[in-house]
Amino acid sequence: MIDTTEKVKNELLEAEFYSKAYNFSYTSLNKLITSPASFYKEYILKDREDEFKKYLLEGTLIHFLILDNVDFDSKFIIMPDNLPSANSIGVVERIFEENSEKISLDPVLQLVDFEDEIDDILTDIGLHQNVKDKAKRIAKIVEPKAEEYFNILRSKGRKTVIDSALLDKCSRRAEVVKSNPEMRELLGLDLVSDGKKYGVYNELELSMKPEKDMPFGYKGILDNMVIDVVNKVVRINDFKTTGKTLVDFNQSVEFWNYWLQSVIYIKLVKNYLGDILDNSWKIEFRFIVFDKYDQLYAFPVTDITMGDWEARFIKIEQEALYHYESKDYTLPYDFAQGIVKL
Repeated sequence: MIDTTEKVKNELLEAEFYSKAYNFSYTSLNKLITSPASFYKEYILKDREDEFKKYLLEGTLIHFLILDNVDFDSKFIIMPDNLPSANSIGVVERIFEENSEKISLDPVLQLVDFEDEIDDILTDIGLHQNVKDKAKRIAKIVEPKAEEYFNILRSKGRKTVIDSALLDKCSRRAEVVKSNPEMRELLGLDLVSDGKKYGVYNELELSMKPEKDMPFGYKGILDNMVIDVVNKVVRINDFKTTGKTLVDFNQSVEFWNYWLQSVIYIKLVKNYLGDILDNSWKIEFRFIVFDKYDQLYAFPVTDITMGDWEARFIKIEQEALYHYESKDYTLPYDFAQGIVKL
């Protein structure tokens, strides 16, 4: 049962969400079509579980080392030891967030001083519940790596915490990219971005207002876009890392719905360059992928494949429109409509 106070709060948050046009990112749109209830919780009620995902951190670091690599110390802080487990990081960050005022007022407080709070969180998320002894259960979290991570959170500010092993791995991968002539050309690493002959944009944040009769728009941050004015070509490059092999990446495109991201990015770029592009221009999209063996390959998306994806996207927009307008966030569209049968 939801108490009256929580119900009123949820209604206010929902009203706020619908008070202005919403711009879907790839992440939020993918969440909506795969788990509408999770979308409602995270994006409408703003009850987001900031689950630590090391592969996302790896991607962020690789982007920086290849495309930026300026003022590293202002953006990252390095733990000399390996990072704690993802579960431990999640618990420590939640302890820090929920007790931030107390921690800021008392610099002596350590992770071990929050044993009861840690145990409550472990119960809430169902972690280490097979360990019946409370002290042993807490000891799964309160260990040297987690304690060091807790202390780093005090001073990190807006910096991203990484460990030396991750830095070594990402530095190695970045060097593979930068030493590859084909990749340097694709990413425009040797071009002078003058806005006349060439434009090279990294971490480019774009958004677009709703089009046609749609009540929502789109947004995204492009890893890399190169505009070759001379040859009238726009290259959009998106970095991916995978725990599988290059051979399996086509499966990842479907499993993670990466194709949605490519369609959204194409839409954003066409909107952004609307006054420039005409039928004489060509837009290319590539996924630049590192696999589990550190093999690197730039997967070009053909015009035929992109056309198929854009056709599929029309159905996704209709599904999103259904959830958005009906405010039905219970089940994915096909299940909500009773279409799925065994």
